[in-house]
Amino acid sequence: MRGESFSMSNLYCQSIWIRSGQSSVKKSGLFLLILCLLLSIAPFAAAKPAPNLTRVEITHIGADDTGWIMAGLSPKPTLYGQKFYIAVRFTGYPNPGRIFFYQNGNLIPRAEVTEPFGRKGLGNPHSVWVYQFAMPVVYGNGTIAVRAEGIQGGRHYDTIYGVTTVYHPEK
Repeated sequence: MRGESFSMSNLYCQSIWIRSGQSSVKKSGLFLLILCLLLSIAPFAAAKPAPNLTRVEITHIGADDTGWIMAGLSPKPTLYGQKFYIAVRFTGYPNPGRIFFYQNGNLIPRAEVTEPFGRKGLGNPHSVWVYQFAMPVVYGNGTIAVRAEGIQGGRHYDTIYGVTTVYHPEK
């Protein structure tokens, strides 16, 4: 009888060990599965740095009563309105705090320049951006230049010549 109880308790101990081993194996397997999933997703979640600014191009100019015209037109028509508008295409990412406008070599005060239409991203991923700016029409005469710095440094600029604007009151 003693041998039987010994073997029964032995069986009982073995069954407990097997069950506890099974749960630890399940836990280890689940842990490894979660770890593999996280590691396989990690490369997709890693963000690449945004491309630095490589080009600045004035694409269009305009005024309230004239609408948009291509910046490359020569001779340029006279623009009429209260606000002068300029569309600038940035290839790469400019530093938004480091975009400057000049009229005949003089810096246009930052307080006079607004961005009424927002920004439009082009390409996939958005590596080209078109920003549209507005300023009082008096700044739209002569030579207009835009200078921008990239998010990782570097300066780029574009210039258009022979712009003529006339203040035209609202109707």
